[in-house]
Amino acid sequence: MNPIALYFASGESLYAGAILLTIIVLAGRRVRHRWPLRLRALLLWIGIALIIMAAVPMSWVTALTGVIVFAAWFMAGLFPPETAPRGALSIASALLVGWLAAVCGDELRYRTLPAAPKVQANRLTIIGDSISAGIAGDASRWPYLYQRDTGTAVNNLSRPGDQVADALDSTKKLTPEDTLLLIEIGGNDLIAGVSAAQFERDLNALLERCARPGRTLIMFELPLLPHRTGYGRAQRRLAAQYGVTVIPKRFFVEVLRAGTSDGLHLSPEGAQTMVALVRRILPPETR
Repeated sequence: MNPIALYFASGESLYAGAILLTIIVLAGRRVRHRWPLRLRALLLWIGIALIIMAAVPMSWVTALTGVIVFAAWFMAGLFPPETAPRGALSIASALLVGWLAAVCGDELRYRTLPAAPKVQANRLTIIGDSISAGIAGDASRWPYLYQRDTGTAVNNLSRPGDQVADALDSTKKLTPEDTLLLIEIGGNDLIAGVSAAQFERDLNALLERCARPGRTLIMFELPLLPHRTGYGRAQRRLAAQYGVTVIPKRFFVEVLRAGTSDGLHLSPEGAQTMVALVRRILPPETR
């Protein structure tokens, strides 16, 4: 898979863009000559593009606040120093830098690997799509490799091509013994162009069926592009509602970066990386 696309899908460009934009803002009016001003303008828009391409699933209120603060800073900088409202640029600069810091700080919660949940389970149950079901031999089926390497029983309910709505059928096979459930699904919804609103309704129905007292749910966050941030908002909102542990999207991107057979489905190298990731997340009792 294209490494540039994976970089943006991981959300890492948020921090590069925020740092670049902060430097430009703090530079203020110090840049006055023609070519440095052009370079400053170019770097400014590159920074904005990096932030947008990170596809941070922030709330609409947060996004709108950022647009307003940036517009205020941009407009304040258009006034000549002798006619500019006193302190306007300094105030706007402080607000913009503060907004960037707040967004980056809040997003850090979704950049680190979650602590292993405390649960007693003698098997791992998976609801997913072809990433977990596999489309080739056993060497590219990470649930098979996980069971082989750890000795932990795996109840793999994943099916190739499944969207979230399709996975509702898999919940009918859940039993009281399925106390540890890993959910890896949603990629086919993205590919099919399912609306964010429909995705949220389907995911809510899926989590509602899966959530039971004594059952621990873990869910992979989807790598996203800017026009699909609604998926991320839905995942985070519903995860908080149902008490689901979320595996940040950058870790899933690391799995894809390790190896795919066709740009999406895991190669043997990608499958082994997925096994290593899951082993880092699951509680010791299931290893």
